[in-house]
Amino acid sequence: MDIVDTQVHLGPGGAAEKLAAMDALGIKSVLVDEWWGGWWGTRPGEPAYRVGDGGIRTTSPTAELASWTYPGRFSYLVRVDPKDPEIRSVVRFARDSNFARALRIATPLPRSELTAFAEGDYDSVFAAAAEFGVPIFVSLLGHSELLTRYLEKFPGVKVIIDHCGMPPNMSMVPMIAQLEGLPDSKQYWSTLAGAPREESFEKVLRMATWANVALKWAHAPSRLDAAGYPNSAARPFLRKAINAFGAGRIMWASDVTVNPTGETWAELLYAIKDNPDLSVEERENILGGSARKWLDWPDLPPSQSAES
Repeated sequence: MDIVDTQVHLGPGGAAEKLAAMDALGIKSVLVDEWWGGWWGTRPGEPAYRVGDGGIRTTSPTAELASWTYPGRFSYLVRVDPKDPEIRSVVRFARDSNFARALRIATPLPRSELTAFAEGDYDSVFAAAAEFGVPIFVSLLGHSELLTRYLEKFPGVKVIIDHCGMPPNMSMVPMIAQLEGLPDSKQYWSTLAGAPREESFEKVLRMATWANVALKWAHAPSRLDAAGYPNSAARPFLRKAINAFGAGRIMWASDVTVNPTGETWAELLYAIKDNPDLSVEERENILGGSARKWLDWPDLPPSQSAES
């Protein structure tokens, strides 16, 4: 089976060790979101720098080196900031790169970023993505409905909703409140996290009406209160997602490097691969086919495959 993990973090080094684990698990390719453990551009030593009036421009040196060293096994996404005065050039560079597959917008903190997103401040990112044909992963922590204005304005852009589109779970609230640091942070995020899971997921399912929207099945154990292999409590939600989006618009991601519920990479994979509720075709789409199609990522030739 062609297995693609659409979110793994790499810091400085570590690609060879990651590749060995991939081979052991039969994972052909991973999409890297380069991350060195902090908030981009907020501390020395991270591969990002300030541009313009408070913008941050990231680089992906580890992921790019891994992609050149092990072609086909690694690709990466480019985090983008609408405050970057050269955002169009950044997106064009991502389009022209041999191994960049998509952009990523991570807006939730502080909430002023969510407000900016809702008010259209990210038009420049979507406009560039539309012009150059680059997909966008979007993390909105339970606010996926805010995508509507962008989908209406930029109907040709492929958008992948991160982390099942769900709010954080309650155990994440203290960390988020501390990071945001507003007087009402704990109350706001506790209310969002405490909403019924079915109600929050219905908001995500409504986004399936847009044919250019896909769903990244990541952090299901934590966001859907389904911790512990085989994450059985997440299965009804996945079935609803398949019914709404179709398996061809759902792609699996482990995000094993920051998995709050502690499952191993193998357990996160086999929770999908051995899910008895899924057909063979559904497994093949969710575990690799959808990512290949949506990210324009050719399959590996047999000589480079983890199964060779």
